[in-house]
Amino acid sequence: MAAAKPRIPRPPSVAEQHAEWLSLVRPEGPFLALPVLADALPQGLEEIPKETRARVRQGWAELAAAPDLLGPRWQELILTEVLRYPKAMIQDNAVSSADFRGLRPDALLSQGGATRMHLYRRSFDEPLTTAVHGRPALSERAAQVCRDARVPLALLTNGRLWVLVHARPGETTSTAVFDADLWSEEPALPRALASLCAATRVLPAPTHADGTHSTSLAGLFARSAEEHAHVTTTLGNQVRQAVELLVAEIAFRDRESGGALLADVPEREIYRGALTVLMRLVFLLSAEEQRLLPVTDPIYALGYAVSTLHEQLTADRSRYGDEVADRSRAAWPRLLALFVAIHGGCEHPDLRIPAYGGSLFDPRRYPWLAAVEVSDQVMHEILDALLVLKHRGKAPEQLSYARLGVEQIGHVYEGLLEFSCKKVAEPYIGLRGKLEPELPLSEVEALLGQDQLRTRCDATPKQFDKWLAAEPTLDQMADLRAAFDNDDALAERARPFWGLLREDLRGKPTVFPAGSVLFTQVGDRRSTGTHYTPRKLAEEVVEHTLAPLCFDPGPAQGAEPADWRVKPAADLLKLNVVDPAMGSGAFLVSACRYLAERLVQAWDRDGVPDEVATLLDDKDDREGLLLGARRLVAARCLYGVDRDDMAVELAKLSLWLVTLAKDKPFGFLDHALRCGDSLIGLLNERQLVSFHLDASSGQSAGTDLFRYLNERIDLVLSDVVSLRQEIEASVVQDARDAAEKAELLANAEWLTRKLRIAADAVVGAALSTVVKSGPWYEDDPAEEIAYERRLDGIADSVDALLHEEDSDSAVERELKRIIGEWLRGPRPEPIRPLHWPLEFPEVMGNGGCFDAVVGNPPFIGGKRVSGAVGKDVREYLKTYVGRDKPGNADLCSYFLLRNVEVASEGRIGIIATNTIAQGDTREVGLDQIVERGRSVYRAVKSQPWPGTASLEVSLVWVGETKLGEVILLDGRQVHAITPSLDPRSRVSGNPYRLVANADQSFQGSLVLDSDYFALTSDSARNFIAADSRNHEILFPYLNGEDLNSSPDCSASRWVINFHDRSLRDAQSYRRVFEYAEVTVKPVRAKRSNNSYPGLADRWWQYWRIRKELYDAIAGLDRVLAVALVGKTALPMWVPRRQVFSHKLGIFAVGKSAHLTLLSSALHSFWAWRRSSTLETRLNYSLSDVFETFPQPVLTERMDRVGEELDTFRRSVMLERQLGLTKLYNLVHNESNQDSDIIRLREIHTEVDLSTAEAYGWTDLDLGHSFHQTRQGQRFTIAPDAQTEILDRLLELNFERHAEEERQGLHRKKKTKPKRTKKTVEQQQPLDGLFAPDGSLF
Repeated sequence: MAAAKPRIPRPPSVAEQHAEWLSLVRPEGPFLALPVLADALPQGLEEIPKETRARVRQGWAELAAAPDLLGPRWQELILTEVLRYPKAMIQDNAVSSADFRGLRPDALLSQGGATRMHLYRRSFDEPLTTAVHGRPALSERAAQVCRDARVPLALLTNGRLWVLVHARPGETTSTAVFDADLWSEEPALPRALASLCAATRVLPAPTHADGTHSTSLAGLFARSAEEHAHVTTTLGNQVRQAVELLVAEIAFRDRESGGALLADVPEREIYRGALTVLMRLVFLLSAEEQRLLPVTDPIYALGYAVSTLHEQLTADRSRYGDEVADRSRAAWPRLLALFVAIHGGCEHPDLRIPAYGGSLFDPRRYPWLAAVEVSDQVMHEILDALLVLKHRGKAPEQLSYARLGVEQIGHVYEGLLEFSCKKVAEPYIGLRGKLEPELPLSEVEALLGQDQLRTRCDATPKQFDKWLAAEPTLDQMADLRAAFDNDDALAERARPFWGLLREDLRGKPTVFPAGSVLFTQVGDRRSTGTHYTPRKLAEEVVEHTLAPLCFDPGPAQGAEPADWRVKPAADLLKLNVVDPAMGSGAFLVSACRYLAERLVQAWDRDGVPDEVATLLDDKDDREGLLLGARRLVAARCLYGVDRDDMAVELAKLSLWLVTLAKDKPFGFLDHALRCGDSLIGLLNERQLVSFHLDASSGQSAGTDLFRYLNERIDLVLSDVVSLRQEIEASVVQDARDAAEKAELLANAEWLTRKLRIAADAVVGAALSTVVKSGPWYEDDPAEEIAYERRLDGIADSVDALLHEEDSDSAVERELKRIIGEWLRGPRPEPIRPLHWPLEFPEVMGNGGCFDAVVGNPPFIGGKRVSGAVGKDVREYLKTYVGRDKPGNADLCSYFLLRNVEVASEGRIGIIATNTIAQGDTREVGLDQIVERGRSVYRAVKSQPWPGTASLEVSLVWVGETKLGEVILLDGRQVHAITPSLDPRSRVSGNPYRLVANADQSFQGSLVLDSDYFALTSDSARNFIAADSRNHEILFPYLNGEDLNSSPDCSASRWVINFHDRSLRDAQSYRRVFEYAEVTVKPVRAKRSNNSYPGLADRWWQYWRIRKELYDAIAGLDRVLAVALVGKTALPMWVPRRQVFSHKLGIFAVGKSAHLTLLSSALHSFWAWRRSSTLETRLNYSLSDVFETFPQPVLTERMDRVGEELDTFRRSVMLERQLGLTKLYNLVHNESNQDSDIIRLREIHTEVDLSTAEAYGWTDLDLGHSFHQTRQGQRFTIAPDAQTEILDRLLELNFERHAEEERQGLHRKKKTKPKRTKKTVEQQQPLDGLFAPDGSLF
């Protein structure tokens, strides 16, 4: 291969020019994004007129002689001539002290009555960005004023420093400092200040009339906030590619060694090692950028630093080309030496690095890395991926780790937790597409020409065909041969797939010869409901969970915020906060920040204790105080759990990043951040003493084992608590402290090791017997092994284990084998239970509990829980965590129940899917919690998830509220909050199903594979023309989309419906049956018999025919139909003779008054209250809404109104050619004042008035207008009227049900306020939208 040509330097791009001046102002926080700057200033920075530049130079020279005297004149020069502010605007008389509490701006920069920026002018020597005498820096206080006043911008100056501040409520402060002392040397600095802060940039409105962001400074910050969200995604992809490249390089060296390098290294260990290298690099880049490592020391900078290594490798590749870089191996040993120095320290006359310790850099964890060789080209690509963001279609952007949030870094690496390494014995190739799979070359060859290969890549047909048609050039074939270790035969086999091969960071094809190690996706944390939590959301949850615990008086006492008094520091440091599903530790980081700020508040009031002062370099340094407080909080107050071992390491990294201090070692966190499944495990030592999950059941057996455990456990746990309290008593000051703490933890774990085995047995026996049968029950697959029998079967072995002195005995090994099988179940690896009293005995021992639980439990829907975590785990949760409460509850409800048990006297704050307040999930979770005496004291019922996941979430805070505590729902004060996250009114409880409403509402047919039964209208008419009997089995097929989107609400397709006819009868419709045999039968043959029992034997029929529906409507000409999922929930009259989709609710009624009733706001709000939601749409439940809805006696007025509504609405829909959804978007749009839309609103007002009159509720003032609802602005009745109507309807439901019971109508089958088996059947798999119970996909 010819040597690559040296790279020729090119002129800097506009983006690179912006990056240069950005580096000079050293922004803190999420400052202006480089792509936004490049777009807003495409020609670069604006020029300052020559005359103005001369006056600035002259003014600065004169200022040096008398800064106190001339300072105000100098500031005025910059403000009026460089930034071009009108003199009247920057005068002090523009600001009233009454408008500001505490700090008052010196001037307000306003336009059209709207303030755009606060201006602070200070004397020449007054600090702007550093704390003074314990008070926060002026920049911090100015940021708070910005938030309070809802004015996001402030400009601070003392003449020399010009500090730009951006701060919005709930968001991180951004600052940038323009130092006038550097302006003569760096002319870009005054130009940047003028480009950003000039009047023409500051004074315009932040948004245009259409709501889009303007090019004003505030608008640029808003656009940058959106851009920063893309940074995480881009960086995540680049980091994944970097790990993949590092693993490929390691595998290449292993093949060179004949397999000796990795022979004894397990696959998972290779993954952990490679991921740890990347985590180390990120930590070092962050620390170097913050000057926490000696980057200004020439020896460190030239011989060790990661940031300068990237620069050196870039220069070398530019000078010598890629071939030299590929042969050089200098960078990797340099990094290994740095890793060792960070962990163990470096004491040398010319260079000192303190020992940071910690597991992250411990060279003993992955000793095999020292034997690896990595080329400089690979290391450069890896560092380039970490330091340069390469947005598609945009200029590369230098990444600042100081500006990148700890939460963002954590999320980037959390995305790698779904990957692992795999050793392969045959050639593999890495393919393109959304899924980027790695497949055996032989499998790809076998799939060539089949659509399955395209679907494995998740590519469009056009993309796939284009890739497959690509032919490699001679140079590309050379690269392919080199990637296959110069195996010509393999290269030729892969040649037909050249266009399908994805490239690595070097631009080389991603292929893997036999003996390689793949870095491949083995799971999907999103499939287990794991999503990145933005910092703003985490901080909101943490604040309202911890504030009641940190202040007295405070929110728990109902005090106004101005009157809150922070508790003493000693009390704050006794708080224990845990996240039971911590991921990368975002909530723990937020808790660390919040508690540290409260701690500093307490120190400001009460003084810094002597023992704390000795830990600080300068107790008057505000930043130093906060950092010291964070280190104390991390050491004493924070705990976390995750089932993934690498997630635990990521959480440590996150806390280390937020607590790292110059020349101070990593805090010791191993005792507090633990690996295990927080839902599966013992909650208290009583369960262990009784050797049973039900402590009372176990104790009643009274065996010798129980007596021994009872005698032993208190002694052991007492010793363990002492050891762990000693760990938490102090903050790590040097490497010796860390080593001592590690030894204390090792001793504690040694003492509890046998108790852990006993605890695993208690849980494993339950887990392995909770499901009636399963393939892992090898001893007797036909018989359920009772929980107690399992425990009895190993009790003697556990007893022997606890009495013996030896470790790793035959008894211990056998017990581990047996229990491991129980815990493995259907999974590749056993579950690792988290036993709370053994992991955190100092908190959970002797009946103790955590003070607070915060987190974002995984988002997994009820019917998907089995596929995600295993059927045995689902049944375990249902039985032992949910206390046998029936229903398909989402996973978040079980986390909430466990959280309440872990913090039995504390506060809980979580983010959950909005289904937490709906249906089975509510009944299992919040209903039970409220029944146990806990209260929801704050909630946001539903809001869109701000991340990439498409879902609606609820924010829920639970605790034991105190008298006078303010209860807030969606930001409004309420008397109390119900489990459905609604305001508690005078009537409470769940409604009953009424016999009077039975057999009137039905769900449509669940066709299953409807696309294969469906026909075009022309095809259907041709079949009927050929044989008129086909009219009996061919029907229009109406679905929810047709009903809501078609102007005439007509079906867009026809469908074959053999009803419940036998095979012989169906065959009598010969041509249609033959068509179905070709289209339907093959699809049905692929359906699982476990999920769809009996379907294969009646393949020509629908999965759910709904015969009862069609029998009920047989005598009607028309029926009312409503889309079960949608935003309108409005019924329409439709012809009876058609097949109705399972996504429709059909009402077997005929009067126009029924249309009035079911179109009324009374019915609508009852539906929203009683149904669940799907994202933001109503998921109408016929059983929970219509069957419980107490109906009035229908009136002639309702009949007339219903007829007018139907007639007028149809005419508008046809004239405008709009469906229901789009029509009602206009109805609810206040700005639309078209006459027909106004008339439709008037008819709906009459609908509600006539319905209220039928109930006899003429006393109500319905207050029709445009009101804000959870669905946005709606033309509807007033909120007060809504609440009163819902109360009256519930009262009426109770009265009607009581009367039905008196009449004996409920004796055969007691109606309960919950879903019956029939209702669950109605929620069965819906044409591929929902997975069948127990299936994975």
